[in-house]
Order: sequence, then C-alpha cells, then structure tokens
Amino acid sequence: MAKKILGAYVGNLSDVPELQNLLGRFVDKASSRGNVVMARLTDEALARIDQLVEATIFSSRSEAAAFLIGVGIESQKELFDRLRAHTDQIRELKEQLRKLALDALRPKERKKK
Repeated sequence: MAKKILGAYVGNLSDVPELQNLLGRFVDKASSRGNVVMARLTDEALARIDQLVEATIFSSRSEAAAFLIGVGIESQKELFDRLRAHTDQIRELKEQLRKLALDALRPKERKKK
C-alpha cells in the first residue's frame, strides 16, 4: 500500500488513487488475467519493464508487461478494427475448407444391389 510521506508516495505506486484508474484496466487482479504468454524480449524492452517495477508503478514484470501490451493494443485500435472483418472471413473460409476435406475423406457408402 502506498503512503504519502512528505508529499511523496512511498510503496507501490499502483495503489495511488490517481494511477489506479489508468493502470487498473490492464492489471486489475480481479479481472481475467489468467492467460499466460511467454515472450522473448530485447534487453532494452526488459530494462524498460524493470524500470516500471523499480519505480514501484507495478509490483511485477507481469503487471508491467500486461499494461504495456494493453496500451499498445489500445493505441492500434484502428488497425485491429480493420483486421477484424478479414480475420472473420478467413475463419469462415477455413471452416468451409475443413468441412469439404472431411466430407471428401469419409468413406463412401456402396450401393447394395
């Protein structure tokens, strides 16, 4: 818990009310952050994440990375909106292709004479 001492916050800054609104939507423990993603980072990217943790803005690298990914996705909203229509069409075509392939692979019933 962050405490204000001599006008400065000491402790985990993610507990500071002004930051909770900004950070909460990406790192809120109550939200569903149950997905695990392993990623390889450059030394510089890891150093930036560590800076956020060392500054006590986040309590872990995981929280800092979740925040950075979240704001990155938000900043590219237009791109993802444009991609959505095409990825939906691709999914539909893949499903049609899968059904065609399964039908072709099923054994044909022989007609009885």
